[in-house]
Amino acid sequence: MIDQLIQQVSAKLGIDVGMAKQAVGVVLGLLQKEGDGDAVSALFSQIPGAADLAGEFKGVGGGNSALGGLMGRMGGMLGGGAGDAISAMAAFKSTGLSMDQAKDMMPVMKNFLMENAGEDVMKQALGSVPALKGFAN
Repeated sequence: MIDQLIQQVSAKLGIDVGMAKQAVGVVLGLLQKEGDGDAVSALFSQIPGAADLAGEFKGVGGGNSALGGLMGRMGGMLGGGAGDAISAMAAFKSTGLSMDQAKDMMPVMKNFLMENAGEDVMKQALGSVPALKGFAN
C-alpha cells in the first residue's frame, strides 16, 4: 500500500519514484522518531509498508545526521518548535526536494493517510510531531 502513496507523490511532484520514496520515507521516519509511539503505531498498522519505509529513513537528514543535529541545536536556541522545524527542513533538503515541493507533497500524504487510516488517526500521529503539526488540520 505504501507504494500507492509513493506513486501519488511521484505523479503530483513530477519526480522519479526513487526520489518520491525517499521523500515519503523521510516524513515517515520523522514521524517514527519524534511522534507519539501509540499514535504512530496506530497509523502505521493501517498502512502496510509504512513502518518498514520509516525505518529505512529514520535518521536521514534529521537529528541523527551531523547537519540535521547541528541545525536542530541551532533552532533549539531559538526556542519553541524552531529546532523541530529546522530539523524537518534539513530532512527534506537531504532528499533533493525544494521546500516548495515538500509543501506540495504534504497534502498528498495527509489525504492518503486520512483515506487509509482515518482522519482521527492521521491527526493524532501528525499532530504529535511539532514540525508536522500544521499539516494535521
